[in-house]
Amino acid sequence: MGGRDRRQHRDGGAGIRLIATPITLLGLVCTVIVLLAGCGSSDPDTATLSTPQQIPLTAPPTDLRWVEFNGMRLPQAAEGPHEVSDVIAPGGFDRTPPGAGLAAVNAIVRLSVALDDQWPQVVRELLAPGQTRDDYITNRIQLSTTSGVPAGQAPQVQGWKLTAFTPDKASVDIYTRMPDGSMTVNHTTVVWAPAFGDWRLLLPDAAAGASPVDAISATPTDMVALTGA
Repeated sequence: MGGRDRRQHRDGGAGIRLIATPITLLGLVCTVIVLLAGCGSSDPDTATLSTPQQIPLTAPPTDLRWVEFNGMRLPQAAEGPHEVSDVIAPGGFDRTPPGAGLAAVNAIVRLSVALDDQWPQVVRELLAPGQTRDDYITNRIQLSTTSGVPAGQAPQVQGWKLTAFTPDKASVDIYTRMPDGSMTVNHTTVVWAPAFGDWRLLLPDAAAGASPVDAISATPTDMVALTGA
């Protein structure tokens, strides 16, 4: 997926190249998936269900703000995360369409750019348990990333579109502009974890054959645009 082989990737620099230069925001996540089957052209008190059926899927997050994580800018808002003391894997997203969108973006980006000493925590706290998570762990330990995305090379999250939503599961398409001006859409899924009162990212099943990332020419008109992206 990048211009360097996996042996070069172990030196820490090539891992960032995977984030910054290919057509996918998934970066390391997509690299791990390709090892499996190929990557084609994927506080409990405040996160309670609040009649999400009355909230449009196109509702934007409120009080939007941006934080940086390993060179990437991430959206945070009134809908989450509510527990922000953990700078590696903050959690606590509302059980609403905006909460699901924020949870999906935060989880996939943090997983993509997490360093070697960070990704285990991201996996433990932001991913849904299951075989796809186990497969990711097995393959991620073969790779190494020791530095963040270089200045000027970070993809920019433009917004999202919820293609499906229930209080238990949401399908979120995440739109990203790459440093070269090209655009991608990441197809992600988050599921509600009652034990934690929060959303968890469900990694795609590589065996299913569906591409988790596609190149696009433009973002859809009904995308939830993130101001300040």
